[in-house]
Amino acid sequence: MNLRKSLFVLAMGMGVALAADGKKPSDPVLMTIDGKDVRLSEFDYLYGKNNMQQQSPVAVDEYLDMFIAYKLKVADAIAAGIDTTAAFRKEYEGYRLDLVRPYLTDKDEEERLISEAYSHYPVEVEASHIMVALGKTPEEREKNRTLLDSIRTAAVGGEDFAALARKYSIDRSASRNGGNMGYITPGRFPYVFEKAAYDTPEGEISPVIETPFGFHIVRSGARRAATGEVLAQHILKLTQGKTPEEQARAKTQIDSIYTLIKGGADFSDLARRESEDPGSAKNGGMLPWFGAGRMVPEFEKAAFALADSAVSEPFQTSYGYHIVKTLGHRGVPALDDVRQQIMGMMQRDGRAQLPYRKKMDELRARFQTSPSDSLSENELIDLETERLAAEDADFANLLREYHDGMLLFEISNRKIWEGAAKDTEGIEKYFEAHRGDYSLAEPKYKGFMIYTPNDSMMTVVREYVAAAGDINPDSIGVVLKRQFDKDVRIERVLAAKGDNRVVDAVAFGGERPDLPGKWKCWMPWNGRMIEAPEEAADVRGAVTTDYQAELEREWVEQLRATHKVKVNKKVLKSVKQHLNVGR
Repeated sequence: MNLRKSLFVLAMGMGVALAADGKKPSDPVLMTIDGKDVRLSEFDYLYGKNNMQQQSPVAVDEYLDMFIAYKLKVADAIAAGIDTTAAFRKEYEGYRLDLVRPYLTDKDEEERLISEAYSHYPVEVEASHIMVALGKTPEEREKNRTLLDSIRTAAVGGEDFAALARKYSIDRSASRNGGNMGYITPGRFPYVFEKAAYDTPEGEISPVIETPFGFHIVRSGARRAATGEVLAQHILKLTQGKTPEEQARAKTQIDSIYTLIKGGADFSDLARRESEDPGSAKNGGMLPWFGAGRMVPEFEKAAFALADSAVSEPFQTSYGYHIVKTLGHRGVPALDDVRQQIMGMMQRDGRAQLPYRKKMDELRARFQTSPSDSLSENELIDLETERLAAEDADFANLLREYHDGMLLFEISNRKIWEGAAKDTEGIEKYFEAHRGDYSLAEPKYKGFMIYTPNDSMMTVVREYVAAAGDINPDSIGVVLKRQFDKDVRIERVLAAKGDNRVVDAVAFGGERPDLPGKWKCWMPWNGRMIEAPEEAADVRGAVTTDYQAELEREWVEQLRATHKVKVNKKVLKSVKQHLNVGR
């Protein structure tokens, strides 16, 4: 969680029922600030969310003070015009769009698409295809689509599909397989291709479809129950592209490896040392889980046929000689296990736009009062956001949380955090006024370390510093940089024993460290041991935190003095009685 979100979530939480104007019969006014109503619903949700984040409940009266301070700070931010700045409006609109985006999907349509995709999982479909190029111009695209349509007509008329694939398809594998892709499983191909294979009746040919790779026609073949997936490792000796003598040597090698495995040798170790599959050898021959159609048929058949932990005899594929060890089988996953995977595929292939488009159509029917009233998508989204804020309590409260939380962050940054960080004089004055509140847990060495790359340069720097006499500590860095430029580095140090190796060597009797990098030599300058902080810089973190707290107290006091807050005691009493945690 980033700083901005954590600030307003932890400080203010948000939520319960809220109507468009903040009014409803069961939502009385808890207080007024400068005459402006603050409803019980806002306080109730904030209080509930705050207590969810605490180890023990905060009393109502205590939280009421926090709530009033929060509302006053937000009012101060609005008075300062923060909500009108371009930066605020841009960021808020981004949050607002993020918040409304989940509501801009037709859930029924989304669920229909998920169910449709999942319906393919229990079935594998044999598929063949012919693909032609998309074309680079509209004319070329139309020409190629027309060509494929005529090829389809020929195939439907009885011409041999495989022969047509070998003649026309630009899929390079068509020359050897006639376009036959074997059994396909969900998620492997563009969804429009998968859908064509599954939806086209067995033995028939789909209309021309388009994927990012080209125009296709798909012949749908036999169906079978899904075989699931298998986990395996293998050892490969390549024969592809080898001479007959090299292929014979590969066969001899794979047989020798098989003999070792039968004798009890470790499969993974042999795979790492002997396998010529560069992708899996380094992992002991391990392959990812795979299903039908992911491997060449001979490999797939061998892996699925083996029992868990069984090892195949050597067999040959177009790549070479293999030995496979099957480690496990798993069936069709449950919908809940692949729901996110399906939704991810929908995002990538554009199906996720369909529920969005259906929602836009629904919003247009709801908000567009006449045909001439043509609303843009942004206008529709704005109108839906307004409707949700009026009718959906959770949405309204989250939207207000973003809005007021951003204002709280920015006004606090201006008034407290950034202001205190820049107010060096104010921090020093605060330290002087509260010096007794600060101490050091242990003695510290305070001073400067001057670094150089080598001994000769250190000698020059040491002589220069000695000759210069008194140098103001605040300007030592400027003086040395002006004289030696990049050949010197100056570091202000305040360190206890163990905090800094160089300081340990200088002040605490530690061994001289061998420093890495450029800065090998050092000398202390204007150093001394201190038992207590001498200035705010010696305890800057603690002083800054306390100074910020002081500024916030003063700010809240000023806000309370200049704004009129009136609490409805009767409503507050009913809150205490209901929650049974008030004082």
